[in-house]
Formats: sequence, structure tokens, C-alpha cells
Amino acid sequence: MKQFNFFMVILVLSVSVVGYSKSPLESRRALERQTKQQQLLVELTGHDVSKVSDLDLYAQIVSAYDRGDEVGFKSRMQSFLKRFPQSPYADNTLYLAGLMAVNAKNYPEAIRYFSKVEKEYATGDKVNSAIFARAMTYKKINLGPFSKRLLVEVKTKFPGSPESFRAESELKMIK
Repeated sequence: MKQFNFFMVILVLSVSVVGYSKSPLESRRALERQTKQQQLLVELTGHDVSKVSDLDLYAQIVSAYDRGDEVGFKSRMQSFLKRFPQSPYADNTLYLAGLMAVNAKNYPEAIRYFSKVEKEYATGDKVNSAIFARAMTYKKINLGPFSKRLLVEVKTKFPGSPESFRAESELKMIK
């Protein structure tokens, strides 16, 4: 039942389109529609997402990841990244999304998430993990040259990190 509720919430949110209104009446109607959708979201989930802190929302994301609830994870992730793009947990959220995509064997999506961590959160604490994970994803889809290049990058950019030691081991196996 919970998955159905989350599906309905995502459906309602994806169907809603609030465009540029031509008149004050249309603008008011769009605002009323948006308010009704927020009320429906609160009614279906029991949580008012607009009043949740970044830490609480991140905890819900981790919980959805642990349960393997892809729909719940992605809906919370989108809300989190929209509301808290500068949160210290934003890079972790994208990294978890990449791991979830790898587990689902959706390798192109995983590579996009790991690349996004590297591009948008270059100073975050998950950059080395994301580069290493991207290398391992390339390895899984038999793109050895790309994997090797990234493993060398991890080893040189992040010496002493756990990922650099793992990269060194992976490079020895490739040779």
C-alpha cells in the first residue's frame, strides 16, 4: 500500500505543470492546484516534506536505500536535491543513487550519478568514492581502458585513501 501511495504521489507531482499564467485568475488557479497537491502529498504520506530538515530527509533517503525502495528513494532524492542542493549530504545522496543504479544493473544511470558527484560536488567527501565506483562500473561493462584511466586518477589524486589502495589492487589485476 505504501508503494502505491508513493506511486500516486509521484504521478500527481509529475502530472502537475504550473506554467506561466496569462491572467491573475489563471495564476490563482495554478496556486490553488499546487496547494491541493501539497495537501494530497501530506495526506498520502503522512509527512509534510516542506517542513523536513535536510538531515531528516537524508535519513529517509538512506532508509529507502536500505530497503531497496527505488520509488521512495528517487522521490525523496529529487525533493532533497531541489530543496537542499548545498547540503553536506547532497553528494552522498547522489552516490547512493549511483550505487542503487549499479545494483539494478542500470549502468548508464549509475555513471551519470557518479559523474554528477564529481562535477557538482568536487570538494565533497564522496568524490574519490564516486570516481572509483565509476571505474568499477566501467569495468563491469567491459570498458577496461576507461576503468584503468579512472583507477590511475584515484591513485594519483587521492593517495592514502581507501579507494587509492583498492585502485592499486584493481590496476594490478588489470595488468
